[in-house]
Amino acid sequence: MKEKEDILAQVGLGAMILFVGTLIAIVSSASVMILQLEIISEKTEAVVATTSKEAHTQVVFVGAWIHDAYDDYLFMIEYQSLGKEVQVEDVGFVLWCVDDTGTMHRKTGDLGTWASGPDPGVAIWEVGDEIAEPESLESGKRYFIGVDGGTDDDANGDECGPQYIHDQGIKAYYTIYLPFGGHTTQELQVNTFAVGESVT
Repeated sequence: MKEKEDILAQVGLGAMILFVGTLIAIVSSASVMILQLEIISEKTEAVVATTSKEAHTQVVFVGAWIHDAYDDYLFMIEYQSLGKEVQVEDVGFVLWCVDDTGTMHRKTGDLGTWASGPDPGVAIWEVGDEIAEPESLESGKRYFIGVDGGTDDDANGDECGPQYIHDQGIKAYYTIYLPFGGHTTQELQVNTFAVGESVT
């Protein structure tokens, strides 16, 4: 008996090879796509986490008082953060006011700047602790901050200080700037001028 060639078997074998090759290509493409989606997802989660931490980092003003009978304020703040601590010298401030002639007075510096505090060279210290400047602000802790009136051009002046805004009948503003862009502003008004009186 003579054997016949099965042409349909050859076609079936070719189709099977083509099918297996297509499956391999699809699986390879799918694994590359899944890997890329995983990388994109991880990067997105990292950005969202960082943004969330920075958005929830803030300075809250707890109180403000007249520190001396000339140009000093004493503030109490609370630092709140879901992120890392910030270095004291990286946190800036601006004290400014506009007098009754329309002139703007402005003083800037970092939280470690106070010329006439109770301990020379210390402008910020933790509430309930010794008067010593911390290296960084820790979340949940409260700090006293001292600030002189005056301007950048006249550091010994009293512009925007407690007596100045009381005598002029104006308001001053004190803003703390965090290094990644957040800021908090406190409006200052002196109703009763005396050392230790609250600034509203």
